[in-house]
Amino acid sequence: MRIRRHTKPDSLEESPYLLEAVQVAYYHCVLEMPLKSIAELLAKSPATITRRLDEVRQAGWLRDRPEFNPPPDIWAELHNRMTCSGVENSLQEYFGKNLLNRVTVLPSLVQNADDARRDTNPDNVQRVGLYAARRITAELSDGAHVVGVNWGWSVRQCVVNLRPEKPNPELRFVPLVGNLSLDETDPHYEEAIECSSNRLAQIAGLAFESPRSPRLSTPAYIPRRFHDDLEGLRSIRDFIESDVSYRRIFGGMEGPGALDQADTLITGLTSLDVRTLPTYRPGLITEDDIPALQRAGVVGDLALHLVVQPTVGHSPSEITGGELVNNINDLIVGASPKDIVRVAERHRNGETNGIGVLVLAVGAWKARILTTAIQMGAVNELITDLDTAHSIAKLLGISLPQ
Repeated sequence: MRIRRHTKPDSLEESPYLLEAVQVAYYHCVLEMPLKSIAELLAKSPATITRRLDEVRQAGWLRDRPEFNPPPDIWAELHNRMTCSGVENSLQEYFGKNLLNRVTVLPSLVQNADDARRDTNPDNVQRVGLYAARRITAELSDGAHVVGVNWGWSVRQCVVNLRPEKPNPELRFVPLVGNLSLDETDPHYEEAIECSSNRLAQIAGLAFESPRSPRLSTPAYIPRRFHDDLEGLRSIRDFIESDVSYRRIFGGMEGPGALDQADTLITGLTSLDVRTLPTYRPGLITEDDIPALQRAGVVGDLALHLVVQPTVGHSPSEITGGELVNNINDLIVGASPKDIVRVAERHRNGETNGIGVLVLAVGAWKARILTTAIQMGAVNELITDLDTAHSIAKLLGISLPQ
């Protein structure tokens, strides 16, 4: 019996495995996915994945720094296949392109666990951060822009991976949230410093060699014990809002601040989580508050402000626990959801040239806060992973392509 041998294509461009090879190289070199994870994602053997990477290397498109540079015509044809474009289109169609201008869904293994799961996959967070860093670099490397930077791990993963090819001295980064006021003995103290809005704005500015970002020296919130003392609370807030660093960013009697000029905001979102909400807000939220906040319809926070899922015909104060929500939000200092929506609206109306509000989010349990933030008009662009996208679709009853 004669064995039929398959004719090997003369070039990778002619190979039936072109898309698969480019996906493997992009996921491994740009999104820094381990080959084992790519094999699981594409349902291929590790040997096949290694072979595809070697094919790209032999074509001369990959240098082992690693540096991935496919021919421009190949990349123009295939680049939109590197992300989950079918899922992106389904989500954008549901929300409407006018509301959600751009969606990027990065590949990840979809879990079968329910929303009770709270273990973020650090690889997925890093992947979202890497993609966001490249997105920001591509959009903001030229021209004057003011960029507001929130706090959090997803934002940090973006900022520390900024690698612009050239400086942009016209780019300005400003923090949106002040000090979280954790005690130095707190086990989360160093983490809060590393992910602080001040630190991240400074790192971003250094990456672009732009002017040093202003430091927001005010606290992120006022301790809850001051809430019932209306006169004292007003005095504290007046003192904070008169601080020169606060006025420089948020404006004051003498005029608007940097936030009024912002054309881009980089932010994550926090779900209503027993671990996260009290941990970074000592003296403001306790674990005992969580059940009341759940009854009030709180789905998470945006720039530390608690966000309530809209209920037809009711305001937050009319819902059980609504007064607690309002009391806590009264104590937050810094950018508010209204500020964020205002930046998003300016972008939608074509009044600014930046990205608008860029939200980075990983975690299936964040589906409710993400959906609510989008519907309230606080998101222009979303970068997330496939697991989170599936959770959003399940919540909203959206049918996604396989």
